[in-house]
Amino acid sequence: MFTDAFSQNTTISSLQLGIRGLMRRHEILAGNISNAGTPNYIAKEVKFEEELAKIQRKLRYGGGIQLTNTDEEHFSLNANSVLEAKIEIEEPERDFITNGNNVDLDREMLNLGKTGMKYKAVATMGKKFFEHMQTIIRG
Repeated sequence: MFTDAFSQNTTISSLQLGIRGLMRRHEILAGNISNAGTPNYIAKEVKFEEELAKIQRKLRYGGGIQLTNTDEEHFSLNANSVLEAKIEIEEPERDFITNGNNVDLDREMLNLGKTGMKYKAVATMGKKFFEHMQTIIRG
């Protein structure tokens, strides 16, 4: 029962999605960088923050309203809905640099650094969350 409470916690689900999304972004950025000289390679980007923020706003400001799914395409607002947020991989519109390749190494390296900082921040938030939970459990 206690572990079930953790699995339904939207903070834990948000942290989990953040870590998964940032890890996926790191993989895609590394692939972009390693293919910077590959002819006709199209750079990719990972997007998930907007959908996560939208779900979190609904969870935060939904109040005590009980929602009912009236269509199978609707999603329920709980910890599972956070985990169902999509991590999308896109090919953004960019100018081609050389030989049909549109990888901008400066942009990719900057994004790699930002991703590393975000990952560290999310990991720190997770650590703090569990430290607080330990304090509550110990009393």
